Amino acid sequence: MPTCSICYEPFKAPISLPCGHVFCRECIRRTVDSIKSCSVQHWCPTCRVPYSVVTLDPTLIPPYLRPHIQPAIRPILLEDSNTTTSPNAVPSTSTPPCVDASASPQSDLGRAQAELTALRLSCATWRRRAEVHAAANAGLLGFARATKDAAVRMRAERDEARKQCVVLKRKISDTMCVESMLLPPLY
Repeated sequence: MPTCSICYEPFKAPISLPCGHVFCRECIRRTVDSIKSCSVQHWCPTCRVPYSVVTLDPTLIPPYLRPHIQPAIRPILLEDSNTTTSPNAVPSTSTPPCVDASASPQSDLGRAQAELTALRLSCATWRRRAEVHAAANAGLLGFARATKDAAVRMRAERDEARKQCVVLKRKISDTMCVESMLLPPLY
């Protein structure tokens, strides 16, 4: 029976991390809870590969993407290798449920070609969306750079205007001082 590398006991409610290492659910929960900082990223106790403990709300994921989104921590079912089939057991001759015994290779080929065409159309759609998104991001990055450059330029102009203001105030005070010395006092 395989054992957990944290508690060294047979798996109880085994889960798999994205790196493929398997642990008991409770062992990983304790490991995550033992970390003091509130972080959503943790590291596999065996290989130190990062994984996220955040679970996505399926209602926020578009329905057509849900089959492709996997949680980082997945429960798994381990078959017990100690269980053996009885000597009287008759091997099953039925076909697996996913295979249609009456399906011809031609219909399989047609179905596969239709799926391939649908996947190609879907890929093309997503590629176009990605290109639009990339162009929008590039435009936003250009706008952000221009805004930053304008802000730097405006700060430099402000600093120069402040310097000129200080110089002009000095000239005014010097002029006032000279005029007060040259003019006789009015009694």
